[in-house]
Order: sequence, then C-alpha cells, then structure tokens
Amino acid sequence: MGVIKNPFLVEGYISSDYFCDRESETQDVISALENGRNVTLISPRRMGKSGLIKHVFERVASDTPEVACFYIDIFHTQSLRDFIQLFASNVISAFDSNISKLLSDIVKVFKHSRPSFSADEITGAPSLTLDIQHGSEEYALKEIFSYLQQSGKRCYIAIDEFQQITEYPENGTEALLRSYIQFLPNVNFIFSGSKRHLMSEMFSSPARPFYQSTQTLYLREIAEAEYFSFARRHFANSGRNLPEECFHTIYATVMSHTWYIQMWLNKLYDMAESDITFTDVNNALQKILREEDENFYVYSRAITPAQRKVMSAIAKRRVVDKPYASSFLQEYKLPAISTVKSCIKCLTDNEFLISDRESLSVYNRFFMLWLAAHC
Repeated sequence: MGVIKNPFLVEGYISSDYFCDRESETQDVISALENGRNVTLISPRRMGKSGLIKHVFERVASDTPEVACFYIDIFHTQSLRDFIQLFASNVISAFDSNISKLLSDIVKVFKHSRPSFSADEITGAPSLTLDIQHGSEEYALKEIFSYLQQSGKRCYIAIDEFQQITEYPENGTEALLRSYIQFLPNVNFIFSGSKRHLMSEMFSSPARPFYQSTQTLYLREIAEAEYFSFARRHFANSGRNLPEECFHTIYATVMSHTWYIQMWLNKLYDMAESDITFTDVNNALQKILREEDENFYVYSRAITPAQRKVMSAIAKRRVVDKPYASSFLQEYKLPAISTVKSCIKCLTDNEFLISDRESLSVYNRFFMLWLAAHC
C-alpha cells in the first residue's frame, strides 16, 4: 500500500488507521457472528455502515483467518436473477483459486445453470458467471446455498442495501432467501440497509419471513470526543494543530453525520498549510459548496415549488420536531397542512429528507446549508 496523502477518506476502506472509533459496534457485530447470530445493521446512508463491515472483516481476518468474509452491495440489482449472479460471482469463485478444481466441484452441484469462468488479467483470480435458465432462478439459488453448505467453510457474508430485494419483480424473494439461510449452520449474515422503515419492517414485523431472525444494530453518530481525537491525531501527524473549537464547528454544522465530517476534514487537510483557524474551516466549507453549486441547483429544480419551500424551511431550522405546528407553518409561510404532509412524504420517500425519531432534517447536510443560503 502506498502512502496515503489525505487520511480523511471519503470513499472505501483501507485499514483501521483511517477508521474512526466504532469499537463497541465492532465488538457487537463480531460477538454476534462468532456466536452464530445473524446481524441487521441499519443507518442512514453515509453514516459508515460499509466501513464498519469492512473494519469488522479486517479484524476477523486478523484474529480468525480461517473464516472467509464476503461483502456484497446489491444496491444496483433489479431482480432475483441479478442478485444470484452477483452473489455467485462474489462468494463461490473465491473459495478456490484453482479454476479446474473449482469448476469440477461446481458442476457436481449446479444442475440448473451453466457456470463459466474468466481470470483477472492482473491477479489471476477466477470470476464466476452463472448462465441461469429462465424460470430456474429458485433452483439456482438453492444450488448456491447447497454449495456453501457443502464447502464446510466458516463464512461471514455481508449483504449491503438488503432492502433492495423488496423492489424485485419476483414475488416471495424474502421468503425464498429466508428458507435457505436458516439452514446454513456454517454461514452467518450481516444484512445492512439504509432505508430504516423498510429494514425495520422486514425484520420486526411478525408478517415478514425474517421476523426476529437477527440481532439488530442501529448505527448512530460517532461521539464528538472520539471523532475529535481521531481528527487531531491525523492533523498532528502532518505537523498541524486542529483546535477543538474548530472541530466542534464542523461536527455541529453537519449535525454529526460521518461522511460530511470526513469530506469537510478532507478539504481542510488539503487546503490549510499551517495550524487550523476558523477562517480555514470556513474556506474549506465554501469550496465544497462552490463545487456542488450546480448539482444543488439541479436538485432544487427537480422538486415542486411547494416541496422546495418546505425543504428550505426545514433546512433553515436544521431539525424540525413538529413540522405541522402552526408556528412553523406561519414562520415560513408554508401552504396548508395537507400540502405540507404530502410534500414531506414525497421528499422523505425520495431521500431528500430524513426522519429520525420523528424529527426531520435535510438528508444531504451540504445541500441543507446551500438551501438555507439560497432559497
């Protein structure tokens, strides 16, 4: 691994050196997996779910290297067939680097799909593609899980954005997956998702197949003191001081949302050449907002004028606990309650707004600041 120029990562995971805290959550997930419990991990997007999973898997790889760990993001899948293809290519082909042996083993198991392999030109690692016969998706999925069971390997599999399966056109996908997963004693799962209401419904409703089948963990913000310690250390490593009050401004302004803190710190680390001042903090923020100005303008025009007015009012308040209170409606000259309710539902469904314990705020914290200044 080369030298990391900027330690405040905004994409991906490198190592624990660039991962802030989450010690209790890491231990909770590892403990659940080691003791045979599946985990449901829920949080808004950009709060750090994927980073936590990869941090857990790094710890597992160090402490129990015989366990195989797999991370699969199904956000872009549109059907059960897509899911099966992605699942197979990420999990099964990683069991053995000997393509001939692997193909021989798979041919014995797969009867309803034709496996084919290609090798990565650089690493030589095999990549599996399943040619699934139309109408045979259920059989192909069963064969994949049979292969996992017969492998005898201890596996931890994380499926990110798991709520996406509710969008598949095939009926009964949840029940189908549950029927196979519950009979895999050598495999445990992390089901991770960003749509809280969908994930909660999937795992807490008695009417749903995954009801009470996992340990649930809601990922919340990193404590300010821990985050400040992390940030100060990395600035100190470059010979610069980050005052606590400057960090507090960043943390409070974006309301403790992980990715937005990271992006602001990333810009600050890049721009400031000496010990950090409030001027540096503000300059970094203004650069971010300038770079996003055109995108934010497009976002603001993608919604109706009434929705924009409601979202702008929420942005100016930052957090609104009672969006239908007459005082709030009157202060920002909002339309009738019925219209505001309709706007909020649409904005929440499309993830412009986020609802957390009945309070509302703008999902994108930088867009929130832009709206407050421009609308």
